Amino acid sequence: MEPNRFQLEGATLRELKARILAEHGPEATIVAAERVTVGGIRGFFARQHYEVTVEMPARRPLHARDSVALPTRLGIAALLDDADEAEARAHDPAAADRLSTGSDRFAALMDELTFATGGTPPAAAKARVAPAVLAGAGDLVLVVGQADDALAAARSLVLAVGSGEVRVGGALPGEGNERVDDRRGALAARAGGVAQGHGIVVAFALGRGAQPAGDLARQVASLGAMEPDQTWLVVDASRKADDTARWVRAVSDAVPIDAVVAVGRELTASPATVDDLGFPVRWLGRPAPGPSR
Repeated sequence: MEPNRFQLEGATLRELKARILAEHGPEATIVAAERVTVGGIRGFFARQHYEVTVEMPARRPLHARDSVALPTRLGIAALLDDADEAEARAHDPAAADRLSTGSDRFAALMDELTFATGGTPPAAAKARVAPAVLAGAGDLVLVVGQADDALAAARSLVLAVGSGEVRVGGALPGEGNERVDDRRGALAARAGGVAQGHGIVVAFALGRGAQPAGDLARQVASLGAMEPDQTWLVVDASRKADDTARWVRAVSDAVPIDAVVAVGRELTASPATVDDLGFPVRWLGRPAPGPSR
């Protein structure tokens, strides 16, 4: 029988090793590891994590682990220990001048680890598929964008699902039960969705164009309190990347982002800047099976 392989990801190698030992026991073997950097525009708000491939023997005999050569397994163990030591030093102020996780030495270490496994690192997943829009009874989907972009995208997502109700918030006009601006409004909207048996899509608009930092902060402060089940950003590809990065960063600090609805493709020669945000992309009004190039 073939050994069983699966992948795990975590914030640090030390955390992953402890999790694997606790959940799968000493017979589990790490056969590949990679440091992954996701997203970012010109160095801003890029995220890093570690991905490891774990192998479990098909049965318990001692020779079951021989599917990974002994020198390779020993090399991986040593390299993981070195990587753990590098992380520990990076968090030790007294050792800050010796090594950091952003140094060339650490990057070389991770390259060596990947090489030692004998595997080929996966290609960067810039063209991840956008998730399906949640549409269960009472599901709350938040769609955040500038001015009317948010409302147009919210309506498009509801049409794509074939059910649901659009509510408004932020800079969009609306009164009474139509509005969702805070936790109380979100709970009321959810209750309505449960009663009607469909999801709620909230179009939350930020002001158009550049805004003072204080105004933007106040606008996004309530997003996290809404506790949405899914959050989409509406990004105009024709706008300056720096302007987009500013408000996207503010929103992503307030609430986890699941995907992007992109607009304005026909107005720019460089729609690929949307991919640089690091989120799955869905173009408004058309499918986007590949990168936005």
